[in-house]
Amino acid sequence: MAKPLRDDEIRTAETIFREYLRDHGLKYTPERATLLQEVLSNPEHFEAEQLLISLRQAGKRVAKATIYRTLPLLVDCGIINQVQFGDTMARYEQNFGRPAHDHMVCRRCRRIVEFDSSEVLRLRDEISRRHHFEPTSHRFQISGVCAQCRGIDVAPPTEERATPPDKRPARGKASNKGRRRSKASGR
Repeated sequence: MAKPLRDDEIRTAETIFREYLRDHGLKYTPERATLLQEVLSNPEHFEAEQLLISLRQAGKRVAKATIYRTLPLLVDCGIINQVQFGDTMARYEQNFGRPAHDHMVCRRCRRIVEFDSSEVLRLRDEISRRHHFEPTSHRFQISGVCAQCRGIDVAPPTEERATPPDKRPARGKASNKGRRRSKASGR
């Protein structure tokens, strides 16, 4: 899970998004500003539909089409990542200012465990050097069955940041559009 961003980090993310939109001939509208603020304040993985519901519950009016058109823009400029967890639904996570991390996903309960690994980063960089490639991001995901679903009682590692089954994203339709490029996180 992402830690809350500081005010200066929020301003920097807003500047990056504004410049990205300007460079692509798009406007920074009040709806896009509202959407950006909601995304930056969300520490969980989320789907487009969940974002729409959250905005409406908060009394904020953003059109569904605006959400589906803006999320890929936020991915392209490096403020959020689009992630897939073994199903067809696109989920997103705020990654601005966060260190690189990866995921483990339980195939039974859909629990998502985020983890940091210097070994994964070292291997990414080593393979990239070997092939004369400059990495800008990577995706590493382990699918399997968690200890809880296997009935094993173990203490979680201290660096684990898990989304428990009762907090996992709801199943439903979401957009699969958007490319992954993360300038902000270096992943």
